[in-house]
Amino acid sequence: MTELIDSQRALAVDFQNAIAKQNNKIEGKTLLVTGGASGFGETLVTTFAKNPGCVAIIADFDKIKGEDLEKTLLDAGLQVKFIQVDVTDWASVTNLMRESLVWLKTLGQDREIDHVICSAGVAGAELDLSPFNPEDFLQRDQTAPKAPDSRSIQISIVGSLYTVAAVRKFAMGLHRPHSEVGDKSITLVASMAGYTGFAPQSDYASSKWGVRGLFRSLLNDQTSATCPVRINLLAPYFVATPLSAHIIPKLQEVGVKLAEMNDVRDAALRLICDKSIRGRAVGIWEGGPVDLGDDLGGDYGSHVIRSKFDEDAMLRSIQRL
Repeated sequence: MTELIDSQRALAVDFQNAIAKQNNKIEGKTLLVTGGASGFGETLVTTFAKNPGCVAIIADFDKIKGEDLEKTLLDAGLQVKFIQVDVTDWASVTNLMRESLVWLKTLGQDREIDHVICSAGVAGAELDLSPFNPEDFLQRDQTAPKAPDSRSIQISIVGSLYTVAAVRKFAMGLHRPHSEVGDKSITLVASMAGYTGFAPQSDYASSKWGVRGLFRSLLNDQTSATCPVRINLLAPYFVATPLSAHIIPKLQEVGVKLAEMNDVRDAALRLICDKSIRGRAVGIWEGGPVDLGDDLGGDYGSHVIRSKFDEDAMLRSIQRL
């Protein structure tokens, strides 16, 4: 057990290393980003496609935003493709893989998908737990009351599961011997809510715990350097994006310090570019990215998280939202 803990601690990544930060360069690779039309996804697509010979696939449900971003980047001379997708629908996700491969063939090269960022998601909704008098409930007609909003759970958990399954089965060329595949990676996007919970949006927090569960379930083959696909996870703290725009002013009122979008972007690029990083969960706060140690060696992230949070202050902040 001691050997296992020591070996896991040895894998921790120093994201503040200045030399490593300069190596976020990549050439001739393909990136697919779900939720790629806005927020973090848009930032990553734009940055990645600027690298020599790199192409990016913008996968998003929002057709207007996706097509607008595609046009903007094409006009800037970048190689990108927008494909509309509903990540909660298996047929739509497999069609995304088909259309991606067809487009890649039009580029005149034998290309497959090399890297994937699963960042599709929606904001959570308040869970209404206000009590109802059982007698009044029995007097109602038998029409079912409105169900809690589960879109966040469907998009984050089911969407990530479908994307991982489809890209690995159909679009990464993993049918070949591992030695011929080249470097591949999948980065799941969770949230710090997937570690601490977030009372105002139980569905959102639950969805991110689910993404973290998927990440941990995929780790079994990550200890081997011969594993063809590196799996990593991003868990940002609060970041100003269209997804969080409705709650950011309230967070700032109670003194919550936001993480920077550039830090999220740079951490994602590091996970893509650095072939040595596999099976790592990365938290992103105001000061930048930190390896969470989400394994036995790091007490499943609790050591780092305790060092970052004043729990009482955080609870007071949340209660005031």
